[in-house]
Amino acid sequence: MSNKSILPILSLVLLLFSSCKVDFSPNAEWREVPSVFCVLDPEEDTVWARVQRCYLGEDNLFNYSGIADSNYYLEDDISVYLLAWQGELGRNNIITQTSNLVDKWKLSYTKRAGKPEGSFPSGLQPLYYCVPGSKLREDSLCVFQLVVIRNSTGDTIAKASTMLVGFGEIIHDSIEDILMSPNGARGQEFGYRLGCRGELKWKTVPRGRLYQPAITFYYKKHGDTLGIDIKGATVKNTSNALFLSSKSITQERFLSTIYENLKDNTDTLYSVNNVDVVVYVCNEDLNAYISSQNTHVTSGQEFHTYTNIDGGYGIFGSRRTHIRVNVPCDSVGKPGYLPQNLVDLGVGFYGHFRK
Repeated sequence: MSNKSILPILSLVLLLFSSCKVDFSPNAEWREVPSVFCVLDPEEDTVWARVQRCYLGEDNLFNYSGIADSNYYLEDDISVYLLAWQGELGRNNIITQTSNLVDKWKLSYTKRAGKPEGSFPSGLQPLYYCVPGSKLREDSLCVFQLVVIRNSTGDTIAKASTMLVGFGEIIHDSIEDILMSPNGARGQEFGYRLGCRGELKWKTVPRGRLYQPAITFYYKKHGDTLGIDIKGATVKNTSNALFLSSKSITQERFLSTIYENLKDNTDTLYSVNNVDVVVYVCNEDLNAYISSQNTHVTSGQEFHTYTNIDGGYGIFGSRRTHIRVNVPCDSVGKPGYLPQNLVDLGVGFYGHFRK
């Protein structure tokens, strides 16, 4: 794993870069640099990877951005593999890779639509996928490796390794120990009654570095159940020590997030009488990459971005849903209680819950 710098020709899904500090001359002879993005999640049956290429040449790099051939490998150009190597658990929950190959999957090639319009081609996007299913959960002590091979030569042009986040459990069985008011008074239902804050508590897990607590609020529109994630501030665990952690999500944040998501709604909405209390977690590789993308820069400024892709650029990391607990909502239709608070937002909520 290392810190590398590169001016990418593509931006993946959630990321838009202004510019990066480069370690090479942009006017050098044409050079191809693989761009690889893949995040393992044992809660998902399918592993998806995006493998493209950065184009370096003597012309203005942005002139190449709209040319599909400058961004995408053809189906027969490369092969992408996911390997699971047996690991040995050592001190501080660190896994060391052994020479024992447990499993190997070749990722299939497909194309998907849905990319927003922009500088890069907006047609069908090439993706690679495999379906290890429950294997990811069963092999939580493995070291996983992603390998990209050029078919014409058999050379490995990019590779990376990562570990899964260890599995944990909720610290308490009852909701009153998850959502507490500031003065310690506990209620059986979610609703921020009497100025309560939602305090989420959890045990950290092996190899978990960045935790994202959230409350998923559900509502019905035209008979369909939709959800909004109200996210709390992230919590970082910078060591391998395991401990109890917590974070509060205030009533103001809860209601303002719902308002921002639904302020343009013109239909009648019904809130569902339960929410999910959720904590997401990712490993060190993904945490380092996310942290490097949170650098605030203006157009034209240089910044370094983290990558663990040997021979290319991007990220191969892991994440999982650490906790997800369904909680009944406070259903009292009085001022200060959740149903009335939702009506008072003025975004279309009717004054009672729907199951």
